[in-house]
Amino acid sequence: MNTPQDGVPSRYHGVWQRTLYTGEGEHGDYIEDRTTRVIWLQAACWHADMRVPADRPDFADVTSLDDCDRDRLVWLAGQTAFAGITRVEGRFCTWHRLLDQHPGLGKDVGEMAFLDEDTLEERHPQGRYRELWVRQADAGGAERTCLGPDGLPRWLQWGDHAMSIVPRLALPQTHDLLAAPQTLDSETLRLRAGMEISYARCNGSGWKIMLSTHPWREGFEIQTTGNSR
Repeated sequence: MNTPQDGVPSRYHGVWQRTLYTGEGEHGDYIEDRTTRVIWLQAACWHADMRVPADRPDFADVTSLDDCDRDRLVWLAGQTAFAGITRVEGRFCTWHRLLDQHPGLGKDVGEMAFLDEDTLEERHPQGRYRELWVRQADAGGAERTCLGPDGLPRWLQWGDHAMSIVPRLALPQTHDLLAAPQTLDSETLRLRAGMEISYARCNGSGWKIMLSTHPWREGFEIQTTGNSR
């Protein structure tokens, strides 16, 4: 049973991987996507979500944002990765993106249906897309949330799965957060792409990054941060 501060029924809690997307693409055309790696970790209130397409550029020679050329900076700044508060009301789920790699004005609302306890169907309320999600972690996994000094999540853990969230540095007041990445200069792109969300797995001795919005971080071990709640 939910406690008053919990916005998400317990059956949603855990780690989900998207196996199918059908519907509108970036340019309004119809697409079917089974190859993008999408991980969604859902805790009692907080979520983190990151998406890595199969055609991600090569970052083999990159060790930091400073090593990235303009094309790769544009790509990094345009990634879909976010974290924030989740609210479930009836069959509708709303993801409030309080930390967002590529912010927009659209509201993230899905109409949800459990096909079984480990398979979740999400549909756009107006029929623009359909997604299938499969649970990745044991439903009995331990949950841990660590918050930063701003009260926003830095670490979300479910069993041996976790998401690490590092916000970007404060942007200058003159920055247009909604400007398309390709319209920005390289220095501004580095600021915009500064947010890091990484998906990690516990390997017994520590946490290893499996996927990251900063691809050069993949394969490295990471430490938990923030204050547990």
